[in-house]
Amino acid sequence: MNERYFKRVQIAGLFIISFLGTLVHMAMHFLSTDNSLFTWAGNLLQGLKAEGATLSSVAGAAELPAHEAMSAGMLYIMIIWFALMIVPAIIALLTDKKAWRWVTAIVGTVMVLGGIADGIGHTFQPGQLALGLGGLIIGSIPGIIAVVLAFGWARAKE
Repeated sequence: MNERYFKRVQIAGLFIISFLGTLVHMAMHFLSTDNSLFTWAGNLLQGLKAEGATLSSVAGAAELPAHEAMSAGMLYIMIIWFALMIVPAIIALLTDKKAWRWVTAIVGTVMVLGGIADGIGHTFQPGQLALGLGGLIIGSIPGIIAVVLAFGWARAKE
């Protein structure tokens, strides 16, 4: 019995690590792309130290960067995505029933494949190689291991 519980905690822990890796990936979105907060801060500082800087010239540099994740629709998608990402971990911790094991494995697979697709998509965009590889490494690798273990757990005899 303790071995089965350890397996559930192990699966949940790996899904949580994958979830946290995706949160780091999202934070990197705002820090490493062309519309990053670092770029914005650099432009603002350049505007402030320019000789003869006026309030209107600094105000133009102070405008926050436009980013696809800053729209209301994208915010809702992110909330739903993150909620679905944590579902496999919660199910693995709450129940050992056969049907829920399959739900854990299938939902986990869908979420990990989405993370892999996102990482690959960033990898092939100009200037986002580090963002893509970072997402693949810190989010997808623990997720893949969790999915493999979850399918083994789902197929195990009761």
